[in-house]
Amino acid sequence: MKPSPILAIALAALFASGSALAQSPATIKANIERLTGGKVKVDQIQATPAPGIYQVISDGEVFYTDASGRFGIIGGTMLDMQTRQDLTADTVNRLTSVPFSSLPLRHAIKEVHGNGSRKVALFEDPNCPICRVFTKFVDQLDDVTVYRFMFPVIDPSSQALARTAWCSPDRAGTWKAIMAGRRPTGTQDCDVSGLVEILKFGEKHRIQNTPTVFLGNGKRLVGATPPEQFVAELDASGKAQ
Repeated sequence: MKPSPILAIALAALFASGSALAQSPATIKANIERLTGGKVKVDQIQATPAPGIYQVISDGEVFYTDASGRFGIIGGTMLDMQTRQDLTADTVNRLTSVPFSSLPLRHAIKEVHGNGSRKVALFEDPNCPICRVFTKFVDQLDDVTVYRFMFPVIDPSSQALARTAWCSPDRAGTWKAIMAGRRPTGTQDCDVSGLVEILKFGEKHRIQNTPTVFLGNGKRLVGATPPEQFVAELDASGKAQ
């Protein structure tokens, strides 16, 4: 998970201030918050398998600190070199997952491919080059129910395109044409409260990049996931439902 600028700046203060070794996670928490001037609020802290290193969760971000709370490691992944287990991934997945049923599905463009047994929710922007490639890939998937969400966040022109599709009598067809690169014209004067609800959902759940995908088991995938990995994740999510 990429750290926010505020978190990175605040944690830099850890290297400029001294601190006695902590005796407990509560003391480490207090030290981090003191040394960063209260800019980093620790939501959770726990020991890792590595002696003297603790995993910290702060406002949805994951980082690591030493036993004193003075030195922080941000933007990295902790691995068990012997078992090759990613010790950060489980925490990140837990923090970023969203129950599929909580998505604003009634406002999505729904497509059923084959038996529709697997589920995918796709947040996409027409001005996102990766989205335009990825949406064609999703079109080719078999036995999947796809929920496409208009998520116009890249550029003001994205919002105009989304409104055009939203207000079209053929919402699905117009959006597909827009995602294919065409720029149809039409009215933008209609009730867009559903589109607003999608954007509010994205803000609430920190959807900050496109494409963002939620699988049926709630797992979030962001950006250009390699096709083989995506299909494997999709298959695994179907088994977990």
